[in-house]
Amino acid sequence: MNPITIQNIVAATGGSLICGDLETKITAICTDTRKIIPGALFIPLVGENFDAHDFIDTALEGGCVAALSARPCKHTGKAIISVADTKKALGDLATFYRNKFDIPFVAITGSVGKTTVKELTATVLSARYNVLKTAGNFNNEIGLPLTLFHLESTHEAAITEMGMSGFGEIDTLAAIATPDIGIVTNIGLSHIEKLGSQENIYKAKAELFPHIKENGTVIINGDDPILSAHRSEIGRKIVSVGLTPGCDLTAVNISSSPESLTFTVKSALEEVPVTLQIPGEHNVINALLACAAGQILGISLTEAANALSQYRSTDKRLQLINAGNITIINDCYNAAPASVEAALKVLCSHTGRRIAVLGDIKELGTHTEPAHRKIGEQAACFGTDALFTFGENAAFSAESAKAKKMKDVFATNDIETLKSALQSYLKPGDVVLIKGSRAMKLERITEFLTENTIC
Repeated sequence: MNPITIQNIVAATGGSLICGDLETKITAICTDTRKIIPGALFIPLVGENFDAHDFIDTALEGGCVAALSARPCKHTGKAIISVADTKKALGDLATFYRNKFDIPFVAITGSVGKTTVKELTATVLSARYNVLKTAGNFNNEIGLPLTLFHLESTHEAAITEMGMSGFGEIDTLAAIATPDIGIVTNIGLSHIEKLGSQENIYKAKAELFPHIKENGTVIINGDDPILSAHRSEIGRKIVSVGLTPGCDLTAVNISSSPESLTFTVKSALEEVPVTLQIPGEHNVINALLACAAGQILGISLTEAANALSQYRSTDKRLQLINAGNITIINDCYNAAPASVEAALKVLCSHTGRRIAVLGDIKELGTHTEPAHRKIGEQAACFGTDALFTFGENAAFSAESAKAKKMKDVFATNDIETLKSALQSYLKPGDVVLIKGSRAMKLERITEFLTENTIC
């Protein structure tokens, strides 16, 4: 982080200085006293079950040089700035800091694939630029500001991922980032329990568009029917990618294997072969979105293809793990109906016995039962040899798989029972997909199978 002064912070947050020196400089932002960086500003956030104001003294004693506070605070030898709301102040300060950088910003949202598209886009842009990208899943109203504070004068482009669970959240994030390029991966069922319909999910994602600079561009998945139906409402220049005729960037000659994916990316002017060292034909669209962002920023398709050939999948996302005598497809970071379908297709591209370990998908509302039942049908129809489910909702998948005459189906709500059942069933040479919503913590199964040899 480039240094800013207490005076900058007071002006950006609309706060008032309780004590301390306006000329004091801060060189980092801290919201967690377990991760104090000397010279940082401590911002105490308030949650349902915690209030970090209780740790202001700890932060200042541990090396922070200043703190914000939304409650009465005693005078200290360091700077204290009074604000009405510390979370809002975090966003206001991030907006101030972001505006110090005249570099292209890319914002990525969508129901599924955001993180993969972020990683692929960062890979493409890194062919020419020094890129800052959202770390992990820092894609909410706390994570995005904290990402922006990592901007330094050496950065030449920034990529921010934007998640949401309801209306108003993308609006808040996009107002902070004010991107030059927006990417929307798709409109699926994620968070439909709260938003009620896919049309409402689109409206929540569309909060991004007014914040894209007037001369900016929105890149959309042209194969997504909802995005295509609302194309005329976006209000910015549009670039579409997909397999649908008429898209600005498309792909032909698609071929996939259990470990890789090849295709030819095609624009109006050129065709370039691409090889990705990740499985899954759904990643063709993800790569096209990244290539489109690169083109807008002056990176040729050839440069993009060369960069993408170096990409490797991130942890817990279709990650292949050789665990002794079995192969694990570790895809347990999160789940939505579309991503489970894609993962099952990857599983069934493998040879050997194909075993799916599927946990509940959360936040589907009235779609919960039909979505899980469809997944069970897909598992059976795609050629999965066995299905193990974990959770009350995933049990619907088990029922549907049995109805489709899948022979080996096991359902449980107990993690230890699941471990035992898998250990008894698995044989050398098996391929095991592990997939479920974040709340199901199915990495416990990945860790168990990695640590225990299957004989």
